Amino acid sequence: MAEISGHAVTFDDIEARVQALVQFMPKGPPAWAHHDLTFGQLRLLFVLGQSGPVSIGRLAHKLGVTDATASEFIDRLERRGLAIRSHRVDDRRVVECRLSDDGARLLAEIQGARRGALRQVLAVLSADELASFERLLQIMAERLPAAFPASASTEGEPQVNPGTLPMSAAGNAGRGPA
Repeated sequence: MAEISGHAVTFDDIEARVQALVQFMPKGPPAWAHHDLTFGQLRLLFVLGQSGPVSIGRLAHKLGVTDATASEFIDRLERRGLAIRSHRVDDRRVVECRLSDDGARLLAEIQGARRGALRQVLAVLSADELASFERLLQIMAERLPAAFPASASTEGEPQVNPGTLPMSAAGNAGRGPA
């Protein structure tokens, strides 16, 4: 790793800095947490928001689950009024899923809260520091796909991962029941 003031920076040093920053993060659940959604359901909301409308088969592929499991995930969001499934007009055999109006509002609320928190945290940086931080994030975004090729999305597919701004649900986590 790099050196700062004659001291080699270690992962432990970076982790300690990150832990020190955590104390300044908002405490308690966010306003939207009363919806009591699982991580898998949140992930599904983000996928639908980014990709919808999408067929059950395509959704299953994006989530890395079977069609039956994707259908169960949609069932759960549909019961909460956050997703809608319907037959495609041009091919009634294909069932497409999309966010309902309530689902789109909830997703916008979540994204707004995350953006607000990010703005608050980044507000302590000067314009030059913010530009340096953005440059480092860009370098990481360019290098990570090569470092983790198995987690990169298929060409042409939107990628859902924590590195996409605005922040989104984690790419491969939450494959359990939605």
